[in-house]
Amino acid sequence: MQVSITFTATSVDDGFEGSTTVVRDGIDDLYGLGKAYADAARAGGYTYVEDVAFEKEDGQMVFGDF
Repeated sequence: MQVSITFTATSVDDGFEGSTTVVRDGIDDLYGLGKAYADAARAGGYTYVEDVAFEKEDGQMVFGDF
């Protein structure tokens, strides 16, 4: 699966006009999806993000870091 995430900045809110897009191919599990989300968050300006996790139905947490 391919995941594409785009952040769009506006001059009113962000002080500049532009966008950042992160595209990842080969996402086939929650680990890869979490890694893609974490990478996108950092690319979008959330530089303090270390990792992203998903909680499964059984309560197990799956983090994006391998």
